[in-house]
Amino acid sequence: MRVATKVSAVALLAALACLCVGCFGSSVEGVKVSEVTRGDASRKVSAVGTLDAAQPVDVKPLVGGTITALHVKEGDYIAAGQPIATLDPTELAAQAAQAKADYLTSASIGDILEGQWNNSLAMYRGIEYASQVFVEMQSQIDQAVLDFFDIMPVIMPFLPPDQQEFLKSLLAEERQNYLQAAANRPGPPPISYSGYPSSAAAADAARVEAARYDYERVMEGTKSPDIVAPVSGYVVFAAPSGGLPTDMLTEMLGGLGSLASSLGDLGALLGGDVSGLLGGGGEGAELKVGSKLSAGQTAFQIVDLQSMRVMAEVEEVDIPLVQEGQEVEIFLDAYPDVTFTGRVSQVGVKSRTGSSGTTVFPVVVEMDRTDIPLRLGYNATVDIKVLSKRDIISVPITAVMEEDGKSYVFVVAEGKAVRREIEAGARSEEWVEVVSGLDEGERVVVEGVGKVKEGQKVE
Repeated sequence: MRVATKVSAVALLAALACLCVGCFGSSVEGVKVSEVTRGDASRKVSAVGTLDAAQPVDVKPLVGGTITALHVKEGDYIAAGQPIATLDPTELAAQAAQAKADYLTSASIGDILEGQWNNSLAMYRGIEYASQVFVEMQSQIDQAVLDFFDIMPVIMPFLPPDQQEFLKSLLAEERQNYLQAAANRPGPPPISYSGYPSSAAAADAARVEAARYDYERVMEGTKSPDIVAPVSGYVVFAAPSGGLPTDMLTEMLGGLGSLASSLGDLGALLGGDVSGLLGGGGEGAELKVGSKLSAGQTAFQIVDLQSMRVMAEVEEVDIPLVQEGQEVEIFLDAYPDVTFTGRVSQVGVKSRTGSSGTTVFPVVVEMDRTDIPLRLGYNATVDIKVLSKRDIISVPITAVMEEDGKSYVFVVAEGKAVRREIEAGARSEEWVEVVSGLDEGERVVVEGVGKVKEGQKVE
């Protein structure tokens, strides 16, 4: 009986000892410790988008006209200088004749106005001459009258004495009155001529220059009815009328000016028999024989399918991290085993609604040239390397705790957890840069941090 009691007491003490060890000396389950090392770390932002030509070349006829022949199909490869389409030569001849008539008419307007001004100059000179003649005649008349007054005293001795005094007094009075009237007589009005106005001459020159430019453009555009490819590449047809394609750059600038150019969304231009080949189709009128083109309107585009870009949509929460020049990895659904590379070339400043209804920003990624001929409209996923750190100390984000705005980790020293404050730097969804507070080679708790207490044993 005593033996059994002693055994029970020993067993109880052993159980209590084991319990105490478990509470105060054993390691915590579910905790993982890792050694701190230096290395490179990066953070990426993912987005989806579609492929577009990086540098499409617009083909715009200098003059408008009706297409009478198409020498290529959409998607065909064409060499520089090769005809793409032919315009109606009769319409071109009519335009050339009209342009010549307009130019000659514009030039003649200036000649007519200058001729009229020269006629007014001749009239002015005639009036000026008549005025001079009148002044001279008036002077001669004045001299004749004064001579009359001077001659009268010569004949007065032949008059009776009483009449001589009267006549002498009368002549003196009339001579004085005439001189007074001549002094008060208004002179002829001043006549001046300013010459042909410089503003009119400048307007004539500008009008003639504009007409000359248009005339030369039409003459150049009507030399040949053929529209030829300026460079080699694949042909994309543009709709002959209707809405313009979406301008990616205009969206980025928030509508601050129209920048519709070669940066337009080529996806809106696709269609026709080879839309499946090029990927993605455009809606609108079909460019075909009989279609009418306007002068300066983009009728075709020549694209290089090995020089492409991705028109990506980046989520609102990620766009502050994206900057021009950042490296990008590109993944295409059509080539799941190939990783393409590129760089961010443009970052939008105006949001739009994405395909999933979320707020996104347009970002253009210029792809590095590839030997693989791609297609417009391919679906793409991009990983933008928004942060790249080299030779830094970093720990898993699960190792870092926050309290009162300060970051800390648990360092394992001599088998026990020691809380240590750190200065955190850049971070991603997976890691945190440690600017100070940790040294390479130290061991920290990276999993189960919430279970660890200061001084607790950690293996």
